[in-house]
Amino acid sequence: MSKLALIRDQKFQQHLTPELHPESPERLAAIDAALDQNALSSSLAQLRPRPAVEDEICLVHDPAYVEDLHRHSQAANRGEVVQLDPDTFMSPETFDIAKLAAGAGLVAVDCLQDGGFTSSFVAVRPPGHHALRAKPMGFCLFNNIAVAARYAQKKLGLKRVFIIDWDVHHGNGTQDAFYNDPSVCFVSFHQFPFWPPDSGWYEEDGVGEGKGFNVNIPLPAGSGDRGYLHAWDQLVAPVCQEYKPELILLSAGYDAHQMDPLGQQRISTSGFAMLSQRLADLSRTTGAKVVAFLEGGYNVKSLSESAVATMRVLNATGAEETADVHVSYLVPGSGAGMDPITQDRYPQEVDERVGDIKKYFGKYWQSLR
Repeated sequence: MSKLALIRDQKFQQHLTPELHPESPERLAAIDAALDQNALSSSLAQLRPRPAVEDEICLVHDPAYVEDLHRHSQAANRGEVVQLDPDTFMSPETFDIAKLAAGAGLVAVDCLQDGGFTSSFVAVRPPGHHALRAKPMGFCLFNNIAVAARYAQKKLGLKRVFIIDWDVHHGNGTQDAFYNDPSVCFVSFHQFPFWPPDSGWYEEDGVGEGKGFNVNIPLPAGSGDRGYLHAWDQLVAPVCQEYKPELILLSAGYDAHQMDPLGQQRISTSGFAMLSQRLADLSRTTGAKVVAFLEGGYNVKSLSESAVATMRVLNATGAEETADVHVSYLVPGSGAGMDPITQDRYPQEVDERVGDIKKYFGKYWQSLR
């Protein structure tokens, strides 16, 4: 039986962006092709998304903002491509597709509760983790992962949701949604300094009752697989185990890949497979099921191969059985030509940064002392 439910629909390719825009329909087309090429699509349970209704979206976003986007969509439906900010666009189908993307995460949550799956992967666009309560940003309209977290809390009565964001960019929209809320612990790996500017330093640690539950891991450019895995082992794993989440959500951006045109973090496809294995291990040790949401990733080859690697890990029979499987099994098309594990360009700088973060958050987390 499939352990992973894949939520996808070719309708997501109907959200159009200008020519040469990095967030293009070809991203999902490449993932579809990689799934078929690796015979994975036949071994996964595939579910269709549903549109999120306004009340569900407004668990995170202002109603006036949703109305503004609807108004922009009407302009787009008159044949215009509407530019919302320097990076974010709406085409005639975008508003409906954005509601479908938000709703896909709700289907992903429901299937863990009702379908017997241990994990789900939400292959959607537009992405979501930069979207603010009343503002689009960075290709994002609705914050898909934040909407899913609030929906899961409301429907299932969850008291502790753990969100990991390994996109190369800081998940500023998700941080903003839960900055004062200890019922969601947010951890973001990201290149720093980068985009959004002046966003994601580790002293941004929450406010009020949320103090200490917002954990930024700003890593220098060129951190590589070793740096990311070191940060995971020293920071993410102990905090997650101490937090004892009832659900783990992942913003699965693959723009930290060494082939990506936007980032400089040098993660390999094998590195993403190993990060995914660590995610599966956390799911096993905490008992919390996992929902992964596609975010960034703009080289279609590295994006599709890395996303499929994550799916293969999460669809494995169990974390106990995949822990000793050679990574070549998990990486599409790997073997003799598998991309090698990447090292940090400046390992001392990475280790010092991780050490500084660990020391800073030790005042909140006993496991980091």
